[in-house]
Amino acid sequence: MKITLDILAKAIVEYRTEGKELMKRLGLKFGYDITIEEQYEEFIWRGNKKVPRSGKLSERVNYSFHGGECGFHKRKTQQNVEVILTNPPKFGKIDSWFLKEFLDSTDEYKEMSKELDSEELKPLIHELYGTGQVEEIK
Repeated sequence: MKITLDILAKAIVEYRTEGKELMKRLGLKFGYDITIEEQYEEFIWRGNKKVPRSGKLSERVNYSFHGGECGFHKRKTQQNVEVILTNPPKFGKIDSWFLKEFLDSTDEYKEMSKELDSEELKPLIHELYGTGQVEEIK
């Protein structure tokens, strides 16, 4: 079964929702309200000694800041969610490589995405933006 635009749109909504929730939880873990710009900037600042660059969000989820992203790995399900750190607290910028990782590590989508290359996702994502099925976030 191939991935359809409707299924991809649903996956992107889930991906964004999950990333937003994980970032919110991570901020709260360290005492930051990421909806407040100053707190968010301090929270993600590489020099912040209160927030380790990688560790455990919970017993089930690891996190790791790297470059301009924060990756989350759910140990039980092996699901990966990458959050591009621009545009807080909404986040949601889609990178085809990271979306492919999410699809490949999510039980609901992995069978459909295994034959798909991350480069092949790009025109599909742009088509979803063009039709308005998915909001483009820059």
